[in-house]
Amino acid sequence: MSIETHPNWFYDFKPMKTLVLGSFPPHQSKHSFPFYYPNKQNRFWKVMSVISGIELVANLSNTQKVIEERKAIMRKLAMGIHDIALKIKRKNNSSLDSNIEIVEFQDIMAIINNHPELEQIVLLGFSAKNSAAQNFIKYTQNQKLLTKFPIDFKIGSENVFFIYNQHREIKCVILNSTSSASRITLNELVSQFSKYI
Repeated sequence: MSIETHPNWFYDFKPMKTLVLGSFPPHQSKHSFPFYYPNKQNRFWKVMSVISGIELVANLSNTQKVIEERKAIMRKLAMGIHDIALKIKRKNNSSLDSNIEIVEFQDIMAIINNHPELEQIVLLGFSAKNSAAQNFIKYTQNQKLLTKFPIDFKIGSENVFFIYNQHREIKCVILNSTSSASRITLNELVSQFSKYI
């Protein structure tokens, strides 16, 4: 397995009150455009379009307009997006979290430190051993961040924990993956995500 490096699509803007973290982009062969959640089968942008009220109308062949539409949604929702992994090893060109091994984490702390207005981190996906939720918890341990979990905490949908950095409390929410492989419906995703974004 060769090592893949993240394409570095991070779009930095303020205010960014929420940071959505996925694991890593799908294999290049599944990209419909060069930005987060580029697989047209993934329902992330459909969910965010409904929540923001911004319709996605650009033809996927018009890359610039496709990306600008998505950035407009991000600005309206004060929602940044990134992935937890900077470098990975991938099995069989698979997009499944279970087939990805993180070699190096992104510098998520730099984003947190650069955004004092950041209130929450939303982690997409929890069931696979290399899900965004499981790997973010590993990242917080590597960074020696103070973390507070509820007594009955388990990694699962809509579970919440907190991280502390320089006297700041940041809520971390685990939500369902928007992947088409997830059994949850689009309406259920919209209902779930709209509680937090």
